[in-house]
Amino acid sequence: MGTEFRQYYVDAVGLRTRVVELGSPDAPPLVMLHGTGGHWEAFSANLPVLAEHFRCIAFDMLGCGFTDKPDRPYEIKDYVEHALAVLDVLRVERASFIGVSLGSWVACRLALTAPERVERLVLNSPSGLLPLPKSAASVVDQRRKVSQEGTPSWSDIQTMLEHLFYDQNSIVDDIVAVRQQVYSLPSAPLERTLTLFDPEVRQRNLLTNDEWAAIAAPTLIIAHVDAPDDYLRTGQAIAELMPNAVIAEMHEVSHWPQFEKPEAFNKLAIDFLVGS
Repeated sequence: MGTEFRQYYVDAVGLRTRVVELGSPDAPPLVMLHGTGGHWEAFSANLPVLAEHFRCIAFDMLGCGFTDKPDRPYEIKDYVEHALAVLDVLRVERASFIGVSLGSWVACRLALTAPERVERLVLNSPSGLLPLPKSAASVVDQRRKVSQEGTPSWSDIQTMLEHLFYDQNSIVDDIVAVRQQVYSLPSAPLERTLTLFDPEVRQRNLLTNDEWAAIAAPTLIIAHVDAPDDYLRTGQAIAELMPNAVIAEMHEVSHWPQFEKPEAFNKLAIDFLVGS
């Protein structure tokens, strides 16, 4: 609330795309990619601090938030195509990236597709290595139920967000309200954001061990060590595969470390991204 910023819309591959931008336009670009069915507010506790060092850009990805939602399946290549189109519209030739969950997966595939566009990577709750865990079924059912309600209740949205946090008190009303608005949009085929939860589709989108090893960009992996899950296991595994990766532990956080403990996360990110 106390930070100057600009929110606007651009046309990227024919999709009206919501973008927020903070920081000097002459500073090094830093692009932030949210998770499945998310929106740029996932970085609201990070943008003001990081904008002291970077031209911070966050946007609602294909089919998410307040960006257009075409009624077709969304696979990783589609998210990458959209992200690159946003960068082209904003004339960002090369940037560092912070990704959360799906956003990490997209950032890593982008680093393989267009390595010349990627400076550094910061990965929170990274995905894209392992098949779908059995525990994901309840998350899918919950999101499908909410997306089919038309106007989901506050309690349903709050419940849907619980798995993102180590401490449930971290679920502030603001983030519930934004997510409730997104899931209440009349033309939102939010079922499409669950495309990658189909086991067969997910399998063909995973990065191979060789592909992880081919990502040359310096990478910081955040390990939420007090909430062990497949995302933590993925982070630990790819830290061994990626040639220029380092791993940093954060405590008492879960899927959204950047939101739950922003002070600690921001320091780790700045130290890594500004470092030589």
